[in-house]
Amino acid sequence: HSNPRRVAIIGGGEGATLREVLKHKTVEKVIMIDIDEQMVHLSRQHLPFWSDCSMLLNSSRSCFNDPRVETYYLDAFQWFIDRFATKDIDTEQVVEEPFDVIIMDALDPQVQ
Repeated sequence: HSNPRRVAIIGGGEGATLREVLKHKTVEKVIMIDIDEQMVHLSRQHLPFWSDCSMLLNSSRSCFNDPRVETYYLDAFQWFIDRFATKDIDTEQVVEEPFDVIIMDALDPQVQ
C-alpha cells in the first residue's frame, strides 16, 4: 500500500512490528490486538529495544505509548467480528473505519 493511514496488527506483542509500522509517516492510527496481555507487559519490561520508538519524530520511547497507537488485549478474530460483521439494525454496533493494511503477526493455534 503506497499511502497507509490505518493499520491493524494482529498479535505482535513484542512491539517490533508496531515499531516498523510507525516508521511510515503516512500512518495516522495503528490498532494492535494481542490476546496475551501478560506477554506484552513482559516484552516491554525485558525486551524494550524491540518496541523502542525514541528515534521517531513525535513518538515516545515505547512504541506502545505513541499517540497513534491503540492496544487491545482480546481475541483478534472476535474483535473484528464485533466491529465489522453485519448486525441487526436494533443491536449496538461499534463503528470502525476500514483498515488500509492488516498485518498478521501471531501464531496459528490450529497448526500442530
